[in-house]
Amino acid sequence: MTDKLAETTYSFENFQLDPSRKLLLRLPENESVALTRKAFEVLLLLVENGGEIVTKNDLMATVWRDSFVEDANLTQTISVLRKLLGENPNQHRFIVTETGKGYRFVAPVSESNGSERLDRTDLNAVAESSDKASDHRKTYVLAVAGILAISFIIGASYFWNKPDDAQNSYPSSAKEVKTIAVLPFRNIEPNQGDELLGVGMADTIITKLSRIKRIVVRQTKSVIRYADSTPDAINIGREINVDAILEGSIQKADGRMRVSVRLYRVSDGSLLWAESFDESDADIFALQDSISEKVARSLSLELNTEERDELRRRYTENIEAYNLYNRGRFFWNNRNGSDLRKSITLYEQAIAKDKNYALAYSGLAESYVLLQFFSQSQEKDFFPKAKQAAEMALSLDENLAEARAALALYKELYEWDWEGSEIEFKRAISANPSYATAHQWYGEFLALMGRTEESIAEVEKAVELDPLSLSTNAARAVPYMAAGKYDKAIEKLKRALELDRDFSVALLYLGESYDGLGNHKEAIVQYQKSIQNPGGGGPFFTTALIYSLAKDGQKKEAEEKLNGLLDLASRHSVSNYVLARGYAALGYKEKALDKLEKAFQQRDGLMVVLKTDRNFDAMRDEVKFQAILKKMHF
Repeated sequence: MTDKLAETTYSFENFQLDPSRKLLLRLPENESVALTRKAFEVLLLLVENGGEIVTKNDLMATVWRDSFVEDANLTQTISVLRKLLGENPNQHRFIVTETGKGYRFVAPVSESNGSERLDRTDLNAVAESSDKASDHRKTYVLAVAGILAISFIIGASYFWNKPDDAQNSYPSSAKEVKTIAVLPFRNIEPNQGDELLGVGMADTIITKLSRIKRIVVRQTKSVIRYADSTPDAINIGREINVDAILEGSIQKADGRMRVSVRLYRVSDGSLLWAESFDESDADIFALQDSISEKVARSLSLELNTEERDELRRRYTENIEAYNLYNRGRFFWNNRNGSDLRKSITLYEQAIAKDKNYALAYSGLAESYVLLQFFSQSQEKDFFPKAKQAAEMALSLDENLAEARAALALYKELYEWDWEGSEIEFKRAISANPSYATAHQWYGEFLALMGRTEESIAEVEKAVELDPLSLSTNAARAVPYMAAGKYDKAIEKLKRALELDRDFSVALLYLGESYDGLGNHKEAIVQYQKSIQNPGGGGPFFTTALIYSLAKDGQKKEAEEKLNGLLDLASRHSVSNYVLARGYAALGYKEKALDKLEKAFQQRDGLMVVLKTDRNFDAMRDEVKFQAILKKMHF
């Protein structure tokens, strides 16, 4: 940030950016736009360099210089900024992605010094400075007043005449609260090593409250985007569609930890409960127990003995293990190969500190079971390690939904045990009905089994539980793609791309849907975006592009892509299933079948999509291909 930060304000379209007060104002209302600290810093850096490319490296080095983050955090922050500025997915009014480089702020920007800043008092002074302007404003105010009066009459009429269930859409008392979110606690002046303390505090309370099945608790993945933020909790509650929301702050000093907590009803912003705590650093676990119990009590929940015991359950008493687990969970939520490997290292370090830490084993299982898809390598030990970790977690706590879901995915991707996988998915959902990831994975499983209506119900439940998640919103397209309803799949992908136009998985699904409709040129466009955008896809995405290029008659370009993939495979471990896709797309049937057979022998997790994978359409009648399907119990 520059030295003129304290003096200069920036104006663009109907916004004013005030660095000294760390405010983004929407004009003419002079309304403050809720931004996280990191989002504000990213926007300021882009605006200060208006018209010029700001590289990803520069953004990461400046904004996240002291944090444990990867490219996914930058991509998500850009997506949030675009949404708050009012950009639609196909617009480039403010921020443009420069493929493979970074981002550029393109809206015209004007600068003014501090004395010209449009405060609320300044706006009043300007309003009084001209009689002519005043006359115009009076006319405008009268018109607005008329519109508001009409709106009020229409709104009142609707309220008094709407159905009973619409009138009762918000809880009128604490006892009627059915959904709750816990925001990452704001860490005031964090010490080195405490950067994720606020996220960890929220994650633990979420885990505890999730054991009460009478309320739905938004999972950590849903709220982690609000870390380092100071926006209005009530607005966040409305955005993620909950009845109540818990926020808090933490300040550590001289071996003490001061925590303030507030629970609000979202419908009217009323305070349901607030309390401050002053405890020793060593008492963090007792503090978490106390907060969880008092939240339940403030919601008028009459807990039975089992529920009370669950709230008091502590998975570790070792503060070092707890902190390592929190960091591992943070990286797991980023969902990319590099960060999954980091999470594995941190979970293993947590287990080394506490060999009975069930949550760390569960996290280890969830990381290993996703690693092949996100790294698309042919390493053989991911799935056995996932099973071992999941079973260890369940031996310590048989009701851990995360471990159950990981075991279910292991049975699906590695053992091809469809019946056993479904049993575990159902047990995971029964253990924690609020766990959106279990609903998403189960929904995707049902799509592969051809059970479309059941699949739709599960992925929609996942979105209901986690409405701002990129992965759950993208998953809404999966049942329609599996059923060949590509127009519907494209429609379902709109929300995910509104949240992040650069989200590679959604772009992949969009390309596959256009391929299904025979629009290969548009599919090529989407695949190229998914590969080239910051945080883009890997070899699997490249084979999708190879297929579209070949179908579009661009055989030379498709061959070049395949040769590039084979060169990569000569230097790194690449999934044999991915290589088979590449060969099949260009009609090399024998080579494709050879790689498929190797992928089968290695129990490649990507094989589960073989039955519906369009790359193999031209070879489905081959005897070897049918034999592989049969051996997989398809």
